[in-house]
Amino acid sequence: MNQRKAGVILSYISMGLNAVIGFIYIPLLLAFLSKEQYGLYQLVGSMIAYLTIMDFGLANTTIRYYSRLLATKDIQGQENLLATVLRLYGIIAGCLFVVGLAALFCLLPFYTNTLSPAELHTAKQIYLIMLFNLTFVIPGNIFSAIIQAHERFVFLKSMNLLNIILQPLLVLLALHIKASVLCVVIVQTLCNFALLSTNAWYAIKRLQVRFKLHRKDIKFIKEILFFSFFIFLNVIMDQVYWRTGQLILGAVAGTVAVAVYAVSVQLSTAFMSFSSTVSSVFLPKLSALATTEESLPQINAIFTKVGRLQFYVVMLIFFGFFLFGKQFLVLWVGKDFLPAYTYALILMFGLIIPLVQNTGILILQAKNKHAFRSIIFVIIAAMNVMISIPLAKKYGALACAWVTTSCLLLGQGIILNMYYYKIIKLDIPAFFKQLLRIFIIMCLPVCLFLVVKSHLHFGNTVWTLGGEIIFFTVLYFICLWALAFNTYEKNLILTPLNKYLIRK
Repeated sequence: MNQRKAGVILSYISMGLNAVIGFIYIPLLLAFLSKEQYGLYQLVGSMIAYLTIMDFGLANTTIRYYSRLLATKDIQGQENLLATVLRLYGIIAGCLFVVGLAALFCLLPFYTNTLSPAELHTAKQIYLIMLFNLTFVIPGNIFSAIIQAHERFVFLKSMNLLNIILQPLLVLLALHIKASVLCVVIVQTLCNFALLSTNAWYAIKRLQVRFKLHRKDIKFIKEILFFSFFIFLNVIMDQVYWRTGQLILGAVAGTVAVAVYAVSVQLSTAFMSFSSTVSSVFLPKLSALATTEESLPQINAIFTKVGRLQFYVVMLIFFGFFLFGKQFLVLWVGKDFLPAYTYALILMFGLIIPLVQNTGILILQAKNKHAFRSIIFVIIAAMNVMISIPLAKKYGALACAWVTTSCLLLGQGIILNMYYYKIIKLDIPAFFKQLLRIFIIMCLPVCLFLVVKSHLHFGNTVWTLGGEIIFFTVLYFICLWALAFNTYEKNLILTPLNKYLIRK
């Protein structure tokens, strides 16, 4: 099994395990922390998340340029690129700390009416610890970028898997000793530093990479920064979409509203990660393909192939949440968080097209044509903020969810697809024609399940919910296997299965 396939499999194992751990971890976290403390933790996390944009897209930029240098075996170019990027990261880390401190004193006054003095004091402490964490984590992105460019996905995903397992266990152990939100952020910081150190060791010792500045190529630095700048704008857009709602609600409705909306955002984030796993391993390959126009049929094939796979996963989760989301939330975090079902379902609906097509973002980056997308989404993200603020005062979290989804549909559902078709020359009509046929087939297991459920009473326990989910998943898979999967998709399952049976 090659690194790319193994990386995808490990990623899905990580996400499945992350979902199971999250199912157990968050209720336990809420048991140690009050809803107000959890809301405060999410509020400060939303503030500090804006500082993550100061990566400026250098990680993906490093993957793109470093992959090309690996393909041409330009050792001196590799060393020079890494040394240049490392120096840029050093400058970013210094600026990050200064900007972060300034932002602390600018943001907190907006919350004096909704937070108590004690909560404001705790918020400052959490913020400073997270800022310290971020100052080291962002420059450390260079090491994970190097490992990904070398396509060593097994090591990279294995370390992430280990972090997923150990971090919540250590957090809960710390909370058992002292039930404080500060313990959560301290343990997370230590775990992140351990992961960063491990990636650095692997890149330097095992991959034998060197950081050596052979020449100061100002033109090349400008090219890197220009490429990174538009990725940076994309990151801003992501933060606006997924963090602004919480910041607005914190100012107009308090920490309890933030806690409920944060659950819906967490569910939507998990929804996003299940799709992006497949496409994330293709950036090095697309970067190499994008050097010639003759590679367009191959790029189109990857776009369609990955899009179909992502559509199967995305719609399974979307339909699954539609059918079981309310039961899941009640069993998971309690009836107080039930409004998060509606918010999450709205957000997931807006994400379907972007998630199915996120290989397109990698194609734009590989072809260095991502500037248009970045500019469009900065404009739409600004619209999201301006519309959300007045509507959130009147309609609360529901307004934040609908405005975010509407902006996603406008930006990625309409404008970006026109750009893919007209400029990048991707065969968008054929792509959607395939998805429409698959969608019609997907409705069959949903209808069959609803008919079965209408005649049977399953109950409302963890075990009955698990049984319902398994039954629906099997029904979904059978219908797709019989009516939707092509030969390539069937072989993804049959080939490793046959190899396993032969070994037996």
